[in-house]
Amino acid sequence: MKNQKDKLAFFGLIVVIITLISIHYTPFLLTLCIVFTLLSFKTAIKTFKAVLFFNASVTIGYIIESLFVGRVFLEFLLLFNLRVFDITFLTLFVSSKINLIQAVSFSKSLQFLLTATLSQIQSFRKTFEDFQLALASRSVKTMTQKGRKNFVSSMFFFFLKKSLHNSHERTLALKARGFFD
Repeated sequence: MKNQKDKLAFFGLIVVIITLISIHYTPFLLTLCIVFTLLSFKTAIKTFKAVLFFNASVTIGYIIESLFVGRVFLEFLLLFNLRVFDITFLTLFVSSKINLIQAVSFSKSLQFLLTATLSQIQSFRKTFEDFQLALASRSVKTMTQKGRKNFVSSMFFFFLKKSLHNSHERTLALKARGFFD
């Protein structure tokens, strides 16, 4: 029974996301944003943190373009930012309430891909936490700006190398299982 509820919630999420993409009425999206924040402030904060860099870079890009074109895109920027927030909030909120692997159990291929993705996310999260603990246990005093840059850059290159290696391994595994040639 829980499996069916998960599937229904997952398909409902897909329908609502498609609906939100087609809505171009800013006051409605703003109202949804307020309602979602009241529904779960914790998820709203998590959503804000998740979309901050992406939305800021897109917004700055459009502002720079509007300076060159001489046309202001404020209505579009507000619509875009609210839509991204609403869709991301819904995705985070619903995915925290359902078992995603059970929700996609209608497709063994999709279930396998989701499981592989989630396992890589967990692996990277654990490795990141290990890096932070290792840094904290080996640092007596606060790091200098240069030390932090070195730490972040070495972590970045480690994760880049690890993700390239993992993607190669996963590609070989998917080929072996007949997902593609």
